[in-house]
Formats: sequence, C-alpha cells, structure tokens
Amino acid sequence: MKIRVGIVGDGQLGMFLCEAAQALAIDTVILTGDAASPAAQRAGAAVVGTMDDAAAVEALADACDIVTYEREDVHPVAVEVLRRAQVAGSIHCHPSLDVIETIQDKARQKRWLADAGLPTLPFVLAHGEDGEAAAAASRLGFPLVQKALRGGFDGRGVQLLRDEAALARAWPGETLYEAHAGEFRELAVIVVRAQDGDLRCFPPVDMTFDSDYSVLEWVYAPSGAGECVLNEAERVARAAIEALNGVGTFGVELFHCADGRVLINEISPRVHNAGHYTLEGTESSQFEQHLRAVTGLPLASMELLTPAAMRNLLCNDAIVEAAGNRAAGRSVDGAVATYWYGKAPARAMRKLGHITATGATATEAGERAAAAYERLTGSHGEAA
Repeated sequence: MKIRVGIVGDGQLGMFLCEAAQALAIDTVILTGDAASPAAQRAGAAVVGTMDDAAAVEALADACDIVTYEREDVHPVAVEVLRRAQVAGSIHCHPSLDVIETIQDKARQKRWLADAGLPTLPFVLAHGEDGEAAAAASRLGFPLVQKALRGGFDGRGVQLLRDEAALARAWPGETLYEAHAGEFRELAVIVVRAQDGDLRCFPPVDMTFDSDYSVLEWVYAPSGAGECVLNEAERVARAAIEALNGVGTFGVELFHCADGRVLINEISPRVHNAGHYTLEGTESSQFEQHLRAVTGLPLASMELLTPAAMRNLLCNDAIVEAAGNRAAGRSVDGAVATYWYGKAPARAMRKLGHITATGATATEAGERAAAAYERLTGSHGEAA
C-alpha cells in the first residue's frame, strides 16, 4: 500500500514535491485554494479549501497518513485541526507542529535561537508602544531592521530604518527589531533530517538579493567562501536542526559577517528556493530528500555532481511578456534548464519561474544562466 502524504500549500514548492513523489511511488494530496493550480494538477488528489477552513483541513487529514508543508505560515485553524488528528493517531506531521509554530513567528524563532545558544543578531521585541523604535535604535544602532512577526517573505514584512528620521516609518503593533549585520555574505545551507535522526547537508550556497525588493535573485552552488567559513556554516546549520529535532528539509539562511562570525538569519521548515539548483546539480533533489525524510525512507546521496547557478524569474514587464500563457513546466537547452510555475503575474517581483545552469564552476554556470535570461527577456541578466 502506498504512503499518502498531504501537503499544506499549493505553490511551486508543492508542485515540485508532487513531481518528486511520483518517482518514489508516494501518493500526494494537496490542500489548495484552486483545483486548477499547477501543484494541484501534479498531485494525486486535491482538497479545495483554505487553511482557515477546518472542514477542508479535516478532509486533508482524512485522506493521508503524513502531513507536511510547502510553507511555514500555517493558519492556527489548520494547526489545531492537524494537532487533533495527530493526537487521535490518524496522522503524523513532519516537521512537527511545535516546530512550525516556533519558526513561523519571528519573535518565537529569535527567542528560541537565543535560548538554544545558537548564533544570531541582537534583537528587541516591540509591542506597539510609543518610543519603542527609538529605544531599539538606541540599543541596536543604525541601520535598524524591522520585521513583521508573521507572513513576511520575498522581501515583504521587512524594512530598513537607516537613521533617526526613518523611525517615523516604523510599523505599529508587535514587531521585531534587529541589529543590521553590516557588511556580510549571505549563505544558505539546506539541511535534511530523517525520522531516525540521520542528518545531512547539501553543499552551502551563496545567495544574492534584488537590492530594491530584497527578493532572492541568484544562488551559486557551491559557495565561494573559504573552507573554514563553509565548515562553520554547516556546523551552525546542523546544530540548529538537531536542536529543533526537526524532520524534513530545512533552509537555514546565514550571514557571514565582516568580522568572521557566521550567524543564523532565519530558518525555513520546508524546502527552500535556495535549494532549487538540486534539481540539476546534485544526485538527489531537496524535494526527493524531504519526502524520504518525512515518510521514513532512507535518505539518498546528496553529492554535488556539478557546480550550478540559479536565477529566479521575478515578475517584471519583460518576464511577463516572456511567460505569456506558458503552462507550468521545464525546458532544457544544453546546460540550461528553464522552469515556469504557471502563475499569474499578480504582483511585482513575484517568482514566476527560475533558470538553472550548470558549468565547470559556479561562476561559469552563472554566466550561462545570465545569458539565458538575456535571450529570454532581451535584457541584461548579468550574474551578481
């Protein structure tokens, strides 16, 4: 009898999970707001409904053995329904619901990092009272980073307050203030931990972000940082997922600061955009490994087969024109693979697809991806 995995969320991550499940003979059931979404079309079955629809979440739980997620902002209604089903013994949730609740709230995540003795930037929690922004700036200095506690991703829910005058733009309500990392290199380590505790890492990668929107633009695998830095990045990332007792694939985003420290920025309890290169560059993908981990299958090799680079296709006029009415899918031209997610371009800088290229080095792969981007859009897509 096939294992049945329920997936909360129906974006491109869910789509790739469903595709990976087919090769593993795993049945998938996806919770989706749109039965025609690309993720729903790749799933074995779809439950149409939102995360705050208790009946839909109950239907998902009834249809599967294991529940996992392609997003961390799981609605409290869904958490409660899934918890009841798990207590009743009808499903297992991986990562655990406790992990989801800890990670999806940035205040809880930061407190957990600090309590666990894991390296992270200094922070202050604000409750929406007058003077808190100024007090945070006095303690942490400028520039000051403000983060929403829930739902922030792809550059949303984060703002930089550069000086005292900018404090007037501080968001009200409960938020998080964080010290700025200064000059830094952004790294990511994709960590996989199986039910039996087997923990492995894909090679650390470099990330660069769009400067205006703070959305991930480029990934280079492997990272060009020195061996000591990469060893420390992997050590810190492993320690974090061990401390979480997490099961599944996790994206650990890190800062390598100018003073040599390697600090955790954020953890994502799911497959991660920085790991898309594993579809071409490694022996198994992050999506296959996630499914293996949550279902109790043994982990596969995660060896880097070839250096790679990934360029996100972020929604702008040129990308909208290039996307046209393309359905979700993959096309390959030599060392370059182009993916479209089948999304409607609803907002600026939304991820509509990505390009992955391989090469003798990550730099060469980046040049190939940049050239493919230019051919696609008629604009310059220079590697960062």
